[in-house]
Amino acid sequence: MAPEAYIDTVQAPTLDECKRIVRERYGERAYILNHKTVKSGGFLGLFKQANVVAAVVIPPIRVPDPTKQPQAVTPKPVEQPLPGIGEILDQIKVLGDKIEANLGPDPRTQVPTKGEHEALVRLSDDLERNDFSPSFRREILERARREFSLEALNDYEELQQKVLAWIGERIEVYNNPGPHKRPRIIVLVGPTGVGKTTTVCKLAATLKYPEDNSEKQNVSMITIDVYRIAAARQLGELAKALESDFIAVNDGDELKKELALRSDSFDAILVDTIGRSPRDSVELANMKNVLEACGPDAEVYLTFTASAKYRDIVETMRQFEPFGYRAVIVTKLDETKQLGNVISALAERAKPLAFVTNGQPCTPRYIQEAGILHLLTNLEGFKLDRERLEAQFTYGGFRL
Repeated sequence: MAPEAYIDTVQAPTLDECKRIVRERYGERAYILNHKTVKSGGFLGLFKQANVVAAVVIPPIRVPDPTKQPQAVTPKPVEQPLPGIGEILDQIKVLGDKIEANLGPDPRTQVPTKGEHEALVRLSDDLERNDFSPSFRREILERARREFSLEALNDYEELQQKVLAWIGERIEVYNNPGPHKRPRIIVLVGPTGVGKTTTVCKLAATLKYPEDNSEKQNVSMITIDVYRIAAARQLGELAKALESDFIAVNDGDELKKELALRSDSFDAILVDTIGRSPRDSVELANMKNVLEACGPDAEVYLTFTASAKYRDIVETMRQFEPFGYRAVIVTKLDETKQLGNVISALAERAKPLAFVTNGQPCTPRYIQEAGILHLLTNLEGFKLDRERLEAQFTYGGFRL
């Protein structure tokens, strides 16, 4: 009977180290069929070390039969199938089951399990209902396990208040540095349909007619979105209502020219851009080239809606990264009560929040400098101790 291949496992901190061990132990004939990352060791569930466990296939060494004489003919290449491949795959499955049994569940996928405290199960449901990402939910649940005793978990309202504080700690509000170079150039980028044009108008209204005692500013609005006639017309009408300057441009050269013409006459110039799909890399690159005319001091803000899916927000933030946006504007906050998607994405990408907007009217009332409480107070199912949260967080962030 032909000798069978067999299975072994090696474990090391990295896959490359596993490969090195395989080469030293079995030579070039062995290969890694699959591998997984596991965590083990530690003390009381803490300080676990990540290691790679690799399943190794070792084909048999074929020894020539000494009783057979070599034939004086030209050898023909013969493909030898790996023996016992079905059995190897079965062994791999058994091996994976043993690894899971010995090391327990991967902490990265750990969620409340059967028999765990009711408060943690309820908390997990509340976080999921608010569209927090799986990784964000795991982080909060693991912290609750560490910091709350079984007895303390019985006070669910206190647990909720602590969790709201932990969530608030992960929200960064943009600190807009000043003073600003005149004219101040503010550029909004983002996907189609997120409300950039309306937000440009709201920013213009805030600068031109501030509700506090700050100085009124002379504002100009420029749109590059000449392909959407309705959008350009809308911004033109809004500019007329605000008694503000407005111009539409076709390309980077025109933009540079119009910016130069307005440099001595306006305190702020707001630039509305063409909405692009985050997946349209060519058009995004073209838009970035056009915006080079704004210069390095331009304030670029990424705009997306509060109701966007978490994965879509993360993809949008990633694809618009080359624009060097300083912070994020979240629009249409009034259209959803599930803001875990926004909070999770901002935390994961480590980006600050600059503004939040509500509704359609282009008045300062419907755009606000972001504050942590804007997001916390919009979470569904959480009973807020407002006085306690206001002592820790604020509604407003930087001043425009």
